[in-house]
Amino acid sequence: MGYTYVMSDIHGMAHLLKAMLKKIRFSGEDRLYILGDMIDRGPDPAGVMDLVAAHENITALRGNHEDTFAQWYESTPPEERTGYFYNTWDVLQNDPVKRERIPEYVSWMKRLPLYKKVKMDGSCYLMAHASTEESMRMWKRKDNFLWDTSFIERGTGVPAYISIVGHVPTFILRGYPDEPATIWRSPNGRIIDVDCGAAFPSRGGRLGCLCLETGEEFYQMEA
Repeated sequence: MGYTYVMSDIHGMAHLLKAMLKKIRFSGEDRLYILGDMIDRGPDPAGVMDLVAAHENITALRGNHEDTFAQWYESTPPEERTGYFYNTWDVLQNDPVKRERIPEYVSWMKRLPLYKKVKMDGSCYLMAHASTEESMRMWKRKDNFLWDTSFIERGTGVPAYISIVGHVPTFILRGYPDEPATIWRSPNGRIIDVDCGAAFPSRGGRLGCLCLETGEEFYQMEA
C-alpha cells in the first residue's frame, strides 16, 4: 500500500524536488499532488515540469504562475516576447532544446486542473493552489482558485472538508520567524498550507511535503 503526499510552490527548484522524492522514498505505489507554481523564480522550471509530467502518479494542479505564463505567451506576438515578469521565459529561451519545447510546456500548463477532491481514510480533502471555496460553487471562478489570499486570512475553510493549499508562504503567516518555515494549519484544522517558500531560502524557506495517511511532515532545504 502506497502513501499520498502533497506539496506546492516548487518554483523551479528541481533539485529540491528530486531530493524530496528521494527523502520520502517515492515509489510507483505512492501518489503525489503538487498544488501549482512549479515555474518562475528558481533556476530550473523545465526540470520540474519534465519530472512531474513523466510520472503518472504525480497530479499537478495549476497555479497562478502557470496560468499567467501561458496567458502571456499566447497573447503576446512572438516578436514582443521579451521582459516577462519572472525568469521562466529567459531560462527556456536560452536553451536550444527547451526553446523548441516552449509550446509543449504551455499546452501542458493550460491542461492542468484547478482543483481536486480526494476522499481517503474517512476524510475529505479539497486541494487547490490558493483557495478551495470555488470548488463547492456552481459557477467556478478561475481567479479565486489561483489568487485568493483571503481564504487563508479568514481561516474558516470549507465545512466538512480539509482544504490543502499553497500560494502564501507559511513564513509570512508566522510573521517571518527566525526558524525555518514549516507547514501551517488553521486553528480549526480545516486549512493546511504546504507552501514553505522553497524559492526563498534567505527567509528560511524550504520545500515542504505532507503525508496524508500519517500526518508526517518532510522538509528539504538548500545544502
